[in-house]
Amino acid sequence: MWLSARFFLFFLTWSSYLSYWGVWLLASGFGPTEVTAVITAGLLSRSVSIAVVFPVLCRTVPLRRLSQLLAWTATALSPLYLTHPQFASMMVVSVLVGVSYPLLMPLSETLATIGAANGQVDYGSVRYFGSAGFLFGLGVSGVVGRTVGSGALVGVFVVGCLLLALADLAHPVGFPTVATVAGGGRGRLLRNRVYALGLGSSVLLQGAHAAYYAFGVEYFGRLGVSSINVSLMLALAVGCELLLFKYAGPMLGRYPVPVLFAAAAVLSVLRWGLLAVPMPLVCVVLTQTLHAGTFALTHVAHARCVQGHVPEDLWSDAQALYAGLAIGLGVAAVTAVTGPLYAASPHWAFLAMAAVCLPCFLLVRWQVRLLRDGAEVPERVA
Repeated sequence: MWLSARFFLFFLTWSSYLSYWGVWLLASGFGPTEVTAVITAGLLSRSVSIAVVFPVLCRTVPLRRLSQLLAWTATALSPLYLTHPQFASMMVVSVLVGVSYPLLMPLSETLATIGAANGQVDYGSVRYFGSAGFLFGLGVSGVVGRTVGSGALVGVFVVGCLLLALADLAHPVGFPTVATVAGGGRGRLLRNRVYALGLGSSVLLQGAHAAYYAFGVEYFGRLGVSSINVSLMLALAVGCELLLFKYAGPMLGRYPVPVLFAAAAVLSVLRWGLLAVPMPLVCVVLTQTLHAGTFALTHVAHARCVQGHVPEDLWSDAQALYAGLAIGLGVAAVTAVTGPLYAASPHWAFLAMAAVCLPCFLLVRWQVRLLRDGAEVPERVA
């Protein structure tokens, strides 16, 4: 029960942090270029922290103590957003929060994985509460944005961090307190050409979400969508994503990895290309259903690539690279060029996102050739 509550509360805060950060910054008086710089700084610090700091902390600090430390650190830092924002100070806050708060995500996954391996929790049930928390957070943010104003959205994040820290004061009986993270295999992993190409596709496809993450909510509002309806649009995307995750095994199990990456690339070009042209609002809403293909299918394709073409002793390194490069650094790099394009025209920004996905087709073709020649298919995971 403790871990389910923890997932619920973390993803409640994550929905505000991920989806409404740009909206709050714009409401605080920052321009698109400044918003881009602040978000990019946070994403870069998050990428480095997940890739470098998190493994070190897991090797040196008991997980329960680390969980409490990170939750209370986020609670202490989050009120800094409530001070009168200046660009320089906001950059500093963005880096501080980016270094600490996002570590709660891989830590939550680690706790759930250990608990499931020990037979103490059911991972699927626990992760379901995380998705429910994300959807609930979107609803809360939508109501707050409509009734109080976008400037109050950061309050949802602050209160959520406090609730998460308070929940971490509980003491679950028998839960693991230590963990060791192995390292040293990333060089060998990147020499695996099939995986390296899959990781490259993941970086491009996940990075192409940059304009959506940074300015999607503001763009929908610009189209005349109310705050509550924007939250419903975001919830529609997450709901479609969850459906794909739930039925990925039966639906996609027979397709090889390159086909999954190619399908994700096609759907990504379609989604961002549609948003790059003026069209009726109902069509904009329908593009949200493509989130299942652009985000979730990419996630599934990478997981299948790891399971089928990477030795088991390198699985943790592969997931760390994915979190640090695709979900973190890739999004940060594309976000850096999104602000000026969005300031010129939102359509230019989304057109650039579609262009980012195009090299994936070359990577997929190369991956097909390698697999046809029997490259990098470890016997123990084939």
